[in-house]
Amino acid sequence: MACSAPPPRRRPAGEAAAAVAPGAPVAVPRPGCGHRRAAILAAGLALAAGACRPRTPPPDLSLDPRALLAQVERTQAAVRRVQGEARVRVQAPGGSGSLRQFLAAERPDKLHVEALDFFGNVAAVLVAGGGRFALYDAREKVLYRGLATPENLARLVPLPLPAEDLVEILCGSAPLLAGEPLEAAPGGGFVSLRLAREGAAQVLRIGAQATVERSSLAIAGGIGPGSYDLAFERHRLMGGAWFPLEVKLRSDPARVRLDLTWTEAEVNGEGSPTLFELETPRGARVVEVGAGNIPPAELFRGTEPPPDHQDHGASRSD
Repeated sequence: MACSAPPPRRRPAGEAAAAVAPGAPVAVPRPGCGHRRAAILAAGLALAAGACRPRTPPPDLSLDPRALLAQVERTQAAVRRVQGEARVRVQAPGGSGSLRQFLAAERPDKLHVEALDFFGNVAAVLVAGGGRFALYDAREKVLYRGLATPENLARLVPLPLPAEDLVEILCGSAPLLAGEPLEAAPGGGFVSLRLAREGAAQVLRIGAQATVERSSLAIAGGIGPGSYDLAFERHRLMGGAWFPLEVKLRSDPARVRLDLTWTEAEVNGEGSPTLFELETPRGARVVEVGAGNIPPAELFRGTEPPPDHQDHGASRSD
């Protein structure tokens, strides 16, 4: 893979959208006895009403499994590329920590990840595309390069995933199991879609506009390698597509927890081919990754970020 010197940290151009700041805490006064009895009665009536509430899914969602899957595929395909800055927290057996990253992803398999230190300097850069990857450790001045295998890309997410799946997740999408859509079950504000193939099953929780809110992929009943859960939260309309500003990944078999929060993001902006290239920096030692030559895993985790800043986006009312 053609490789460019670790580029200076980029700021998204164009439509910079980000999370709406959480609401300020509200003090709740303690009621007197009379108010307390009224509150208890009101709560009881609300619970009774909730128990009788019909299970109403979003009206724009089909209850035919195949048609619903097609809706999800169209919604997810609307995000073609994303780039911006994010706060990432990782807990894994090989290392845990929190840091800021500049992230870029473009379908189907292009990745660019920069780990930033406390002062915003680039500590490590990883790029992938076309089946190849390169990783530069700026502190040790070593460039690792080789095939973009799930094991090599596990430098980013301590869970072996293909480049295509990592791009899907960064684009705010759930990688979809190549299986049969078996059942669409309506729920309160969502529809659950179940996909299955031999030895694997996936359950998607789908909200309004056919956005995936939850995904649970179970291999060998959930205990096999490759089993993980995803949660996509705080969807915003950005770049003409619904995009989640928070992604959470959990894998019990791998004992991995990852939380990603975008602080600045540009969705479907202008693409840049050089963003996914990395030339050999002057003076760097080059290591061809193969048997016995594995890049260090801690490059993309382990430093506490400075206080975050919030961004603003057009929110979907859920």
